[in-house]
Amino acid sequence: MIMVSKEAIEKFEEIRLNTKNPQKAMLRVTFGGASWIGPRLQLTLDELKNEDDVVVESQGIKVVYKTDIQEYLSGSIIDYSNSVRLNMGFLLKHPLPLLSVSKK
Repeated sequence: MIMVSKEAIEKFEEIRLNTKNPQKAMLRVTFGGASWIGPRLQLTLDELKNEDDVVVESQGIKVVYKTDIQEYLSGSIIDYSNSVRLNMGFLLKHPLPLLSVSKK
C-alpha cells in the first residue's frame, strides 16, 4: 500500500489545478535505473493510463506504476518537502532507508 502525506496532497492539488485535465491528473512512479543502493524511482505528473499500468488511490490521489516495480512500493509514503537542504519537491519514502528516492 502507498500512503500520501498531507503536504503531498496539498501540493498535488495545487499542481493539478494548473493541468489541462485536472480530473485525470495522476502521480506516476517510474523506474529510473539502478544504483549501488537499489532502484532509483522517479515521480512525475501524468494524465494517461497505459493498459499495463497499476492504478491505486490513496487519500484521493491516483498513483500509477508498472507492475514490475510494485515490490519496491509496498509500504512507501509519497511526501512533499519545501526544504532546499532536504530534496525540495515530491519524495518517495520507503520503509527501508536505502530505497528512499526523490523527484523535483
